[in-house]
Amino acid sequence: MIGRAIAAGLIAFELAGAASARAAPGESGERAEALLLGAAIDRFVAKQLPSTFEVRGDRDAGFGAQDVTLVDARYCGGGKDAGRGRMIGVVVATGGPNAAFPSLEGRDCQKKVEAVARRLGAAWQARTLAVVELVAEWVPSELRVSLGEIATSGEDGRALGRTLARAKAAGPLGTADTSGLRLATERGSSLALDVAVSFLKGGDGVLVTLTPGCPGCTPAAPRAPSVVQGAMPPESDGAVGATLAFANRVVALYGGDGPLELPVDRETVEIRGAQISGGEGALAVQGRATARSVAESARVRIESAGADLRLSDVRADPELEDCSALSGAASLRCGIRNAARGPAAAALASALAARYRGKLLRSLIPAPPFSFEVGARRVTLRLTPTRASATGGNVIVHGKADFE
Repeated sequence: MIGRAIAAGLIAFELAGAASARAAPGESGERAEALLLGAAIDRFVAKQLPSTFEVRGDRDAGFGAQDVTLVDARYCGGGKDAGRGRMIGVVVATGGPNAAFPSLEGRDCQKKVEAVARRLGAAWQARTLAVVELVAEWVPSELRVSLGEIATSGEDGRALGRTLARAKAAGPLGTADTSGLRLATERGSSLALDVAVSFLKGGDGVLVTLTPGCPGCTPAAPRAPSVVQGAMPPESDGAVGATLAFANRVVALYGGDGPLELPVDRETVEIRGAQISGGEGALAVQGRATARSVAESARVRIESAGADLRLSDVRADPELEDCSALSGAASLRCGIRNAARGPAAAALASALAARYRGKLLRSLIPAPPFSFEVGARRVTLRLTPTRASATGGNVIVHGKADFE
């Protein structure tokens, strides 16, 4: 529905794109960006676990193929290179003991993997496990995940270590194409987007950036975020923002799923063709409003303002008939109808303002699920907003991020 459309415009991502043959859309204002903190990343990773992968054998060395399972992982942040991020994980041989394994702790990110393996091995009563470093690297149009340092514990630790060493030598554990990803609505409309990923240097976050797909454009390395800014409100672990140009493109995409519906007394007002505009500390939603029980429409402008946008006013202009080509009684009737539309539009604006003035804009417009096809898997982001603001021609939303 278009309510989701507007929220989609508020909750988008950004790509700082550079053209190889011409300017990328991101350079003309169609961009957005999302900053996800470690807590949100850890929740996403936890939903993917346990994850099993096969390590190829080495016939000449007498090693057969073996399955290993990643049972725990924690994001540790970026390093000196913004193109690389680091995680640590716990790996066991697939089909091993089913006893509950000890969990990684936040402080483990600051330790050597050998020290973490000793702690976990002791807590797991000397059962075999490995603590591994997982390195995520983004290069233009591709995200890669590879094995880094490896440390083992337990009676079969050496065998597991050899298996993981073969996996490391074989190259990335997985890759994902980040160009031309499709943002799909619930009813099947889609928009091709180019994606870039940047890991905050020495920090606890990942910056994901998108722009509309640009054939012939070569994405440049992501830069420091320009849309996402400001301190995180309590309970927030994500911040997303979009330029108005990009936001309105996504609003139009989700608008195809249906109108924004606002109940007013016993009536339902449907708003179609929504667009957003704004300035410093203010945001307006404009569209064509129609009451379900009355076949008349008005151009409505819903205004909001404040550090956390609240509805401040509603204005409505009637949609008038063109009476210039009519004459006689037909012209008279047309004029009478137009005369009645002005008060009707004013009454609609008054009713909406009375019902919604002072309410948080983010509470009126539910956020849609943002679904992408990444490789062979569908990834869906949901954001529960904790603050929505407008600044410098951009819309910024802080909230709690979750993935499916």
